[in-house]
Amino acid sequence: MKMEFGYLFGMALQTIAEPRKIARELFALDLPRAVLWQLLILLLVFGAMIGVGSSMIFPPAPELQGTVFAMPMAVALAESAVAVITVLLIYWLGRAAGGTGRFEDGLMTVIWLNFVLLIVQSGVLILSLFAPGLAALLWMAGGLAGFWIMSHFIAELHGFASAMRVFLGILLTSFVAVAILSVVLALAGVGAAFTSGEL
Repeated sequence: MKMEFGYLFGMALQTIAEPRKIARELFALDLPRAVLWQLLILLLVFGAMIGVGSSMIFPPAPELQGTVFAMPMAVALAESAVAVITVLLIYWLGRAAGGTGRFEDGLMTVIWLNFVLLIVQSGVLILSLFAPGLAALLWMAGGLAGFWIMSHFIAELHGFASAMRVFLGILLTSFVAVAILSVVLALAGVGAAFTSGEL
């Protein structure tokens, strides 16, 4: 495997057509856990930089001023927390369901997903400058691709036969997580702060 952007970009495109094949190749690298964490942090930093650049080029709408959505660094911190939690859930829930995957491969799954989505994020930013409609389509396609890649990578990671069942598990976990987060935010008074624009 070559650590060159052109080669990695080609692998990212191939991930859509052959996700489990790419997953096997990435897992076979057997990178140390410390190196994997560093790669994830690097990708999250790049993502935050793109987020800051986007907010400078396209300032938030007036109704979002004063909310967390107008704070790209706060969003970046939230995305970082989500990435770490996702790694843990991929490993723990997969094991609980009878999977045999390693923690390092769960970490690699999130790294690769972030790399692919970083490419999508960059493409959306560029297209937004002259083709907002295409940018919106790419954004939606990127979201669907993210679920597709994660489902197949987790299936390959834990030795599950059906990626569809993994996909349904991801949706269920996401709904539960959103419900719990909504309750926590409501108890913390964040919802009221959003409404009043105090954040």
